[in-house]
Amino acid sequence: MSNLIFKGLTEVQGMRFNHIEGWFGEGKKAMLVRDIANIHGRDLKDINRNINNNISRLKKGIDLIDLKVGEYKSLSLELGYSNQSYANANNIYLLSERGYAKLLKILEDDF
Repeated sequence: MSNLIFKGLTEVQGMRFNHIEGWFGEGKKAMLVRDIANIHGRDLKDINRNINNNISRLKKGIDLIDLKVGEYKSLSLELGYSNQSYANANNIYLLSERGYAKLLKILEDDF
């Protein structure tokens, strides 16, 4: 894992999301699936279901990281998850740009 840089919230076309860099390589951007769901107007549970159903198409550590696996609770809280939402979540996925592109293909196939 490269050093994570959380640059706070950023706004694009009226939508706010976490600006995250560095996890998948120096200067590489990453996005929480929660933010991706908001951007695309999709339910987070549906997107997580699509990821879980197609997990063989995504490479762990290259395309995605599950922040519920390992010692990432404090990071999840820093990224805006409450203790309750962290406890209730089955997965908290962080996707690389490459992982996001693969997710878009998965979502396209889902329609």
